[in-house]
Amino acid sequence: ENGIVQKAVVGTKKIEKKIPADEEGGEEKTITEEEPIYESTYPITATGMGCIDTQVAELCYRQFVVSSFTDQSPNAARYEASKATFGGILGLTAEKMEEIGSNIGGMVYDNYITQAMATKSALDQQDMMFLANMQGKLGISAEKGEEMLLDTQKKIISEEASALFDSGSATPEKVKEFREKCNSMGMDLETDVGLTKSRLVNMFSMEITPGIDSGEITMDSADVLAEIQESLGLTEEEGEEVVAGLITERANGILADIVGCMLRGMDAVAVESMEKLVQYAAFVDGDLGLNVEESNANKAFNLFESKDWTGVDTKVVEKQKSLLKTAFGMSA
Repeated sequence: ENGIVQKAVVGTKKIEKKIPADEEGGEEKTITEEEPIYESTYPITATGMGCIDTQVAELCYRQFVVSSFTDQSPNAARYEASKATFGGILGLTAEKMEEIGSNIGGMVYDNYITQAMATKSALDQQDMMFLANMQGKLGISAEKGEEMLLDTQKKIISEEASALFDSGSATPEKVKEFREKCNSMGMDLETDVGLTKSRLVNMFSMEITPGIDSGEITMDSADVLAEIQESLGLTEEEGEEVVAGLITERANGILADIVGCMLRGMDAVAVESMEKLVQYAAFVDGDLGLNVEESNANKAFNLFESKDWTGVDTKVVEKQKSLLKTAFGMSA
């Protein structure tokens, strides 16, 4: 037994102290003082005496920590309480002991969190209690434990992102689920997960496309678009650029359908396509950048104007006609 334990000053810390008022009715004062931080040291250590070198000392301490962590016998608590003493006798500093504990804890955290998040989107209270217990057993500070937890979560989410996008299995539904999962964990998709700006832009486009095509997302859904854009870390300008590019791409395809349907005498189908075109035109005030021959534009607009408008508000009718005229490049 190495019973000669000394206390050495290894630093200082600032603490606040309240000073009672000097007289009745006076104000209580708060002052800041520095107090020394003590660490147990041993004048006789295994490394100091040359019995073992530092590498062997670290291996001995690592094995001791692992034993205290895995032992289920009544001696487990005794092992755990003796870690600092054993490390000190070996000649290890408190910093080196925490580093070794953190390395072991890193593997424990990684394995446990990976298994836990394989079946759920976030850690629950029971998981956090387990990890807090591990901190105590491994001698890890609360700050270090929080850092390890965040690093492990980042690693898992980054691997999940690679599996989702590199395999080509990404769908709008899966993209939305992944985005919301990262948001719920407080993960920044660019800085924490490591996704590139172009990947984030593609995610935005992929998620909003079905809603725009179906008419679920319209000009009245600006808050929906903004929420998705902001949660992906895109600027308003970047979001608008994606929407405009998507609208333009869709509009050129629809124009080709309209012209083709009119040539084949499928006027009813052509009108349905124009209704979709107007829906897209509403996002950009009708400016879709289309190149339409005047004869095709006049014929198409006449078909659209003569369609059945029963039950449609007059203002809505005029707005849709105006948008289609602008889209076709016709004068108002």
